[in-house]
Amino acid sequence: MRSKAAAQLLLADDFTNIYNMSGGIIAYHGGKAIGAETQGMEYFVRQDFADVFQMSYAMEEGLRQLYLALEELVENTEAKELLNRLARFEDGHKAMLKARFPDSATGEESGQVESLEGGFSKQQILDHFRNNISDLESIIQLGMMLETQALDLYTRLSRTTEDKDSKAFFEFMAKEEKQHLHFLSNELDNIGI
Repeated sequence: MRSKAAAQLLLADDFTNIYNMSGGIIAYHGGKAIGAETQGMEYFVRQDFADVFQMSYAMEEGLRQLYLALEELVENTEAKELLNRLARFEDGHKAMLKARFPDSATGEESGQVESLEGGFSKQQILDHFRNNISDLESIIQLGMMLETQALDLYTRLSRTTEDKDSKAFFEFMAKEEKQHLHFLSNELDNIGI
């Protein structure tokens, strides 16, 4: 998943011939990898505001739910506190989205969602990381991967939208994701990694 985030950032900066193997290095058994993985690489088909709001809101809510679900799985108090703080970051983003798209906010956005930032489902990530989230370092690395996905999403939206106000909003959201990455990077430094 980290390589998928890296591939997306490279593609967003106009690099070509970027490939990401499905399943990562763990899935590689000596065969020759062919083709590119494209699932989840493009988030939107249209740039219509209601779609942007619904997709962004669903992914922010999905990530909030994921952090809270991970919090239930860990026993370490520091890890629980970190995951709860990350969930609150997503609450802040949802509030910003509602403020920016008031006509799209119906009040029914807080249900269970399947799509997270980056195109993965909550269950896919839980299944993949269930046995690898026992310590603070692995949780921080997972958070960094997911926040990188979000940074890529908002950066791409800011580049493709023609509406000046929306462009400014998506640039602001990208800066927020950079701040989250900075926060997580500091947390990683604090545990001596």
